Amino acid sequence: MEANYWQYYLSFEEDIDRLFRYIEPSEHNFSVYSVELTRLYLAICSEIDVLLKAYCTLLDADSNPSKINEYAEVIILSKRTLFSETVNLQRFGISMTPFAKWEQRSTPIWWKKHNGVKHNRDINFKDANLGNVLNSFAALYVLNLYYYHELNSIELRKQGFFETLEETAVSLKSRLDVLRIDSAWLGILGS
Repeated sequence: MEANYWQYYLSFEEDIDRLFRYIEPSEHNFSVYSVELTRLYLAICSEIDVLLKAYCTLLDADSNPSKINEYAEVIILSKRTLFSETVNLQRFGISMTPFAKWEQRSTPIWWKKHNGVKHNRDINFKDANLGNVLNSFAALYVLNLYYYHELNSIELRKQGFFETLEETAVSLKSRLDVLRIDSAWLGILGS
């Protein structure tokens, strides 16, 4: 049975949208932290870890990465450019490029902070804040787009067809449409 990563994303999307009733998604509030934000942060990052492993296996079946920088190497070597993708919280005018640090072969700050919260929550509780939760949520969105694009492309190539990333984005339906990728190709979709 296929793991449906998109369904996990959608459940987080509902949680994030509900959260916005209590915390305004504004850069002024990025340092706000709570038990609920900690729960979301740890769960979203756990899903990112699972999805990164699955994505790397699609890209290179012989790879066996287990750490964030090992995942980055597989993805960068396969010439995927997810590190340059910017995501928007459209209703609030906030943009995030969650994997930008990979371009310099560095770990994203939101991931470093996640490890601190996961291993030393008593000391790093404040790092489970809105800014880190939103960046990790944006990362999960980007990973889902790239994972499903690669998965669909494998099957379509066997039949002599090709699916663009735009078509993948359109095929993944969101009930709430909290995030949108901010690439030039998405602008084409709106035309």
